[in-house]
Amino acid sequence: MYLRSIVPDKISRSAKWFLAASVFNGVGNGTLNVVLLLYLTSLGFDSAALGTILMMQPLSTVLLTVPAGILAGRYGGKKILLVSLIPWGLSSLLLVMARTIDVFMLSFLLLGVIEASAGVVLGPMYSSFFDSVDMDRAFGLQGFLNLVSVSIGSLFGFLPPMFMSAHDYSLQFSYWIVLVVGLVFLTAQLPFYVWATRGIIETRRAAGGPRFNLRSKSVVVKMCFLNLISSIGFGSFFSFFPYYVNKKFSIESDALGTLYFISNFVRAGASILAPRISRKLGTLKTIAATILLCVPFYLMIPLSPSFTWLSVAYILRLFIGNLSSPLTGSLYMRLLYPDEKATANSFTMMASYGGNIIAPKLGAQLMQQVSLDMPAYLGSSLYIVLSSSYYLLLKNEKEAEKKQAEALAEKQNQ
Repeated sequence: MYLRSIVPDKISRSAKWFLAASVFNGVGNGTLNVVLLLYLTSLGFDSAALGTILMMQPLSTVLLTVPAGILAGRYGGKKILLVSLIPWGLSSLLLVMARTIDVFMLSFLLLGVIEASAGVVLGPMYSSFFDSVDMDRAFGLQGFLNLVSVSIGSLFGFLPPMFMSAHDYSLQFSYWIVLVVGLVFLTAQLPFYVWATRGIIETRRAAGGPRFNLRSKSVVVKMCFLNLISSIGFGSFFSFFPYYVNKKFSIESDALGTLYFISNFVRAGASILAPRISRKLGTLKTIAATILLCVPFYLMIPLSPSFTWLSVAYILRLFIGNLSSPLTGSLYMRLLYPDEKATANSFTMMASYGGNIIAPKLGAQLMQQVSLDMPAYLGSSLYIVLSSSYYLLLKNEKEAEKKQAEALAEKQNQ
């Protein structure tokens, strides 16, 4: 594999700081992915309570994302990113101290505030470090580094059994210790994001200018729909995956950490392959095809007779699905004009988190009232809709640079 196929031609210092932050983010999230739901389960929460807690984060994100995007467009992403640091400390403190559903709900509500304020900024910020021709590779590289880091973080799932054996800690306290470790890594990412903002020249709207600046309204509406379907299709089942395997196969954090470690390394490989495939098939065709190819392996998960077979289906589904993940963000950024990216990103984030509000409650109800497996059947069906919708809705959309070039040529010919 040639180096040029996986790494952009130029990586600025700001981009390197951003990628370093992605590494810390990956380790922290990989750690929390393994232990958080198992920790909540050890406190006695059932699927309905977990669904209520999990929906708090996307709920506040939906309410605040568009205002954050508008403010980012007016005052610049740097200031909005700095504002997002304020609720982080309180949210983390509540998360490690909480024992009741109300306190966990408040903690997740504050996490949604952070997602809203930082989320609308980070994607456009990263895209600003690269030219359009490097965008697929740039997002592929970020995805690769983040997923390798998530894999490393997943290995912290081995710590709770070790703590129980070596120090005679309870399972619940062992999960709590690893939870704190994950939060430390997530906190460590913050200064790297701040350093990445140095030297960025931002395009801001004047204070008296229009509140909304969306020339690509058609693209934004279509991406909102796609993000909504994607979030429901994924979140209705995979939001509960640790809970699912614990209830179905009595799996704890060590086995789950092993699965996450392997699967995220596989996903990292997919992030590297994605730009190579997109150059041959085209970005949109690659996205649509790989989402569709996920469906059989999604369906295999609830049909698996053992955790081993489930793990095989899970890894294959993630590998194929992650071929599209870096490309969707790359394609979206290329379809937008630079001065509208933050605002446009806020709308699609709102749609995505709207789906994340629906998904936990829907998945929890299906698990309680129908079966543990029902959310997986729903999710795989929605992926069929998602695949066809991507291709049909975006096949005639042009990249912003091409539209600008055509408009300039038309103006010169007049």
